[in-house]
Amino acid sequence: MDNPPNNDLRDKDELLKRVVQELKTPLTNMKTALTLLDSPQLKPAQRQRYMQLLNTECDRQNSLITGLLDLVQIDEPSETTTIPSVELAEIIPGVVSTYQPLAQEKGIQLGYTIPTALPAVACLETWVRQIAIHLLHNSLKFTPKGGQVRVVGTQKGDCVQLIFSDTGIGISSTDIPNIFELFYRGRTLPGEEMGAGLGLTIVERLLHRCGGSISVTSQLGKGSTFQVLLPITPVA
Repeated sequence: MDNPPNNDLRDKDELLKRVVQELKTPLTNMKTALTLLDSPQLKPAQRQRYMQLLNTECDRQNSLITGLLDLVQIDEPSETTTIPSVELAEIIPGVVSTYQPLAQEKGIQLGYTIPTALPAVACLETWVRQIAIHLLHNSLKFTPKGGQVRVVGTQKGDCVQLIFSDTGIGISSTDIPNIFELFYRGRTLPGEEMGAGLGLTIVERLLHRCGGSISVTSQLGKGSTFQVLLPITPVA
């Protein structure tokens, strides 16, 4: 049954309140930093700290706005009547290679196994790329030095399965039901910046648009495994 119009309006009002609050927080922090930077008594170390805060909050604001625009575009009706066919072996290796410098910098072993014989999947190339980027970014963010991150592709029935696994800090059983919610943020490693809380929401919505799905298993202190299922392109 469809939601009554009043419920839809309440949902949109609640979402708008959350978006406004998320956007106001970094702006408030930047305003505070600018005010403090104007103090003539400020020491060089303090000035550097506030400049870093400004840089961090600008990045956070940019991430929020970019993510929100992505969500709006995902929810817009598509003019395409048929979803194109893409080969994962032509996409995933390239995405992984872009993250190799970050993995090396963090001392993390990053690898992949994507057989070229995997069937093509019915999904936009840009969507597959976004899904892989968000999941790899998460895995590397929550995996400490000396850890491992891997992407493995296999066929599973009428789908291709992509497994994103890491040996990171893991996700608590109480957090798992909430991780795909808009603006939800879990705990991070020391020194890591808090994310916008949009990446996994974007991943889930992209997969929904192409008829796929995502699930996660995790253990605190041991790591997490995200299982992505993408439908195989039907044979004409």
